[in-house]
Amino acid sequence: MTRWEQYLLAFRCAAVSGIFVAVVGALLLVDYTQRVAEDPLNAPEYFELKQQLREDPNNEALIAEFRTLDERLRTAYFEQRRFSWWGSWLMFAGAILCVAMGKWAATLHRRLPHPEPMESPEDLQQNDHRTGRWAVAGFGGLVVLAVVGLYGLMPSSLPSDRQQLAAWIGSEAVSDMPRGMTTPALIDDLAATRPALPGPGAADGAVEAPKLPPPDADLPPLPSGFPSDEELQANWPRFRGWDGLGIVQDRLPSDWQIETGEGIRWKTEVPLPGNSSPILWNDRIFLTGADEQHREVFCFDASTGQLLWRQEVPSTPESTAEVPKLMEATGYAAPTPVTDGRRVYAIFANGDLAAFDFEGRVRWARSLGIPKNAYGHASSLAMYQDRLIVQFDQGIRDEELSRLFALDAATGQTIWEDVRDVPNSWSSPIVIHVDDQPQIITCADPWVMANSPADGSVLWRADNLRGDVGPSPVAVGHTVYAANEFPGVAAIRADGQGDVSQTHLLWEADLGAPDTASPLATEELVLLLASYGILTCYDATEGGDPLWELDFDASFTSSPTLVGDQILLLGEDGEVYVVEATAEEGRIVAENHLGEPCVTSPIVSDGRIIVRGKQHLICIEPNP
Repeated sequence: MTRWEQYLLAFRCAAVSGIFVAVVGALLLVDYTQRVAEDPLNAPEYFELKQQLREDPNNEALIAEFRTLDERLRTAYFEQRRFSWWGSWLMFAGAILCVAMGKWAATLHRRLPHPEPMESPEDLQQNDHRTGRWAVAGFGGLVVLAVVGLYGLMPSSLPSDRQQLAAWIGSEAVSDMPRGMTTPALIDDLAATRPALPGPGAADGAVEAPKLPPPDADLPPLPSGFPSDEELQANWPRFRGWDGLGIVQDRLPSDWQIETGEGIRWKTEVPLPGNSSPILWNDRIFLTGADEQHREVFCFDASTGQLLWRQEVPSTPESTAEVPKLMEATGYAAPTPVTDGRRVYAIFANGDLAAFDFEGRVRWARSLGIPKNAYGHASSLAMYQDRLIVQFDQGIRDEELSRLFALDAATGQTIWEDVRDVPNSWSSPIVIHVDDQPQIITCADPWVMANSPADGSVLWRADNLRGDVGPSPVAVGHTVYAANEFPGVAAIRADGQGDVSQTHLLWEADLGAPDTASPLATEELVLLLASYGILTCYDATEGGDPLWELDFDASFTSSPTLVGDQILLLGEDGEVYVVEATAEEGRIVAENHLGEPCVTSPIVSDGRIIVRGKQHLICIEPNP
């Protein structure tokens, strides 16, 4: 191929790619205009149907029609987002090709030295070609800058279709919505307000080393080792109980009234706001609270509700250099702390992590860096023996900012960390045993994953999740159940190795899947609590169609708790329901009210319910 032929090829490729970029850009502009004019999440028929449901909430035909409409609108929404995503990348690739081909054409068409240059029609033609090439290259460069700028403003993950249900469940004020629920108008605002850069050390996994008390600090020694299974089962040391499954063999109190105080043992105001749940060890209750300036751990007396101590969590200049951008409904203290009976461990939205002894003395503190999280960090802590387990997912998948940490409980030093190819998530880890092998189970788009507590190695993983993952996994025997609003619930056999997406999937279903509340599973039943007020029951071994559904005139963020043979449900407006569930039916056997909103999960111990409302910590115990 001659030099002239190469030039023609490069020039034409540059021209074609430039035209391609222009066409794709025009299509994206048209698509954006259509999305603004006809947003699926603001469809008039949706709001009309919503009004009908408010007037007749028990109409089965209306509920079925709403679900069909919801699925159609959700499909249209994600198709639009998918078109925008692929269009942006095609435009970016076309712009790069345009610039590269233009540069090649310019190099090939550069005039060779000539002893007697002279003006000629050919020279004028060359000048025209040169001007054209630079114009194409300049246009391509502008397109690249525009695409990069637009891409930087795109949200790190797609909002779930819970946004479509927000109005139905009666939460009109965005500030009062639970995490993950926004109005369609705030989708782009959310993307614009999230942190543009990861926190200190977040990009490469480097984090602030733990800070220990000075050697001369007058701190008494703590018991060595770690608690036995019997000690753990006798307490409520983490989110959803000792094993994180939300099941306890106890009894529920009855005949109490928050208005008169009958059956209310105590009610104590919590000094700082937070959406973390309380934990219990013997006679002490631990809780966290935070605002823009302060991050604190509280200790209450379980018998009287008295605040025994409150301590500020030590911060670093890096962790307080900026205020994390987050949803108000998530808040600065969403993760539930954990305790091993020796120390209590707490983490906050800015990545600050600290350990206190039971007298409120700091034992160590460190910063993991301000997480790049669309709604705010909310994953609760877990423990395995003498190791503190931290699920610290952030950013988008390709950035590889997410980590799973195992820290030494006594010192805060990192034992191991696993780099995770997942985006930000809000699920909390659990630890299970399969054939005497411990496994840390985590959930984040797209993986349900098992890591070894010994060295952090990935034992198995299954591709069963999508979008913003909030619910935590549960397990019964060798089966792990993971649920999310999209694509649904999956039952996975936990005795595999490597990618078990096809080999160990027992069953899947999509009706009634939650976006926040974690599942509840027994050997016979799997129960899912959707935010919009439907409890759905599946056969635990076979899946298939739901065995039954039970509707509530309430919305839910709190995860269900199985107490003996009864299920305790706490609604966002403070509703309290007790449900009896069999394979044949679910029925409400008792109703009550907390007197204030509630999005946290309760402690149930020794016939008591201890729950954090929006303002108070409440102990319900009719006959102490």
